Amino acid sequence: MNMKKIVLFVIAITSACIAPAQHHAGHNGKVLLIASNPSVSTQTGWPIGVWFAEVAHPYWEFAEAGYTVDIASPDGGEIKFDAFSDPEDPSRYAAFDYVSLGFKKDPVRMEQVKNTLKLSTVNPADYKAIFVCGGQGPMYTFIDNAELHRFFVDFYLTGKPAAAICHGTSILLKTKLPNGKFLVDGKKWTGFASAEEQYADNYVGMQIQPFRIEDEARKMPNSKFVVGAPFAPFAVQDGNLITGQQQNSGAAAAALVIAELERQRKNYPTYVLVHGAWADESAWGFVRSALAVRANVEVVNLPAHGVDLTPKSSVTLTSYATAVANVIKRQPGKVVLVGHSMSGMVISLVAEMIPDKIERLVYVAAYLPRSGESVLALAGQDKESMLGGIFEYNAEKGEKRMAYQREVVVPALCADCPDFMKDNIVKYYSEEPTGPLSEAVTLTSARFGKVPKYYIYASKDYAIGYQLQQQMVKANGAVKKTAVMETSHLPFVVQPQRFIEILTSLK
Repeated sequence: MNMKKIVLFVIAITSACIAPAQHHAGHNGKVLLIASNPSVSTQTGWPIGVWFAEVAHPYWEFAEAGYTVDIASPDGGEIKFDAFSDPEDPSRYAAFDYVSLGFKKDPVRMEQVKNTLKLSTVNPADYKAIFVCGGQGPMYTFIDNAELHRFFVDFYLTGKPAAAICHGTSILLKTKLPNGKFLVDGKKWTGFASAEEQYADNYVGMQIQPFRIEDEARKMPNSKFVVGAPFAPFAVQDGNLITGQQQNSGAAAAALVIAELERQRKNYPTYVLVHGAWADESAWGFVRSALAVRANVEVVNLPAHGVDLTPKSSVTLTSYATAVANVIKRQPGKVVLVGHSMSGMVISLVAEMIPDKIERLVYVAAYLPRSGESVLALAGQDKESMLGGIFEYNAEKGEKRMAYQREVVVPALCADCPDFMKDNIVKYYSEEPTGPLSEAVTLTSARFGKVPKYYIYASKDYAIGYQLQQQMVKANGAVKKTAVMETSHLPFVVQPQRFIEILTSLK
């Protein structure tokens, strides 16, 4: 392998490491919590709102499961917590609630509390589940809120998980389906129990609530209201309706929602994203969570990249493809397989291996080979790169590695990136195994050829030149549709939202 070939191949393969994103954070989509705006109880004269644990506990469960959590309220703006639910309240009633205490001490979470979304501005299609929180406020602010009732019913009718807990379930006393029947007609559900209301009344020496949910629920025709042990975690599911009994049931109800979301993965398209050379799975950090709002998203960390400790000298193009294929085989149904830069070679080989599991291939400023071609063979045809002559080829400890000069590589790969990304391109890059780059792929029309192909050009790309990108598409002759992004080699970093719009439109 001579220096000229090495230089040419690197021109095209770099995808530049992105600063590692928070692993698992928000990668499964979004869940919406709905909380009460502040009010005043006519029964007690107290200021009332939402119960701390009924926001903090489900929030924690969803975040731990990889979901982004938004908070909305009917009027938007700041919400307030019931005093007894505050773990720092002088009453010490909720002093044991360390989850809520942690939530309260987190300035980012409390900023959400001060600036909740106005429900009328929320697009329900952006959420995979909704969760109506309780507290003392809903008995006044939710019970007759027709807008909230419509929102809940409309979301429920999509088939996605619709949950409510504690006094938030008061909405189910009045929400009706388009056919005029109550949403809970024939449904098993729960809410704050009358025995628990009586205990609370005795505790403070007065009647706290204007009515009792259980009492009203048992008056409803064909309602299957159930309760568990007082103040113990208890949640039930009937179809996509999930309800929790009281403030200690938030985590239990959230767990049912998460399990239902896992069952519903089959209802969403699945995107499998494969990074290019020198990078790892964090390369997709700018788009992964946003794409997951309306899809399943899996990112692949190739062997010998990122956290994978496979020796660089042992990897092959086939081992790359096998790693990707294994991820795809675990997904429900077919997937949209996306490859950037060097991984255009990888996804092509995957399509040859398991064509029936791939709905379509999307090449992003990537190699699109014909049978018998390799990365080096294609890179040798590139006449637009700015990277020629800056690489060293070294052999240490039996491994072949590359090094580069910042002053040339950064403008070549990402001249239009934000400054912090330019720093990260150098700071987080990982030396690339060279073995797979000279391997030619064997592709057949019966397998690779039958998978639909799409291409996203980067017209200001000086790693894989725009002319080479067009040349490869033309040579393939079967690309169904192309799109052009006027960016550098990293379109999903420079214009992430536009990239998502294009990616999801390629059908």
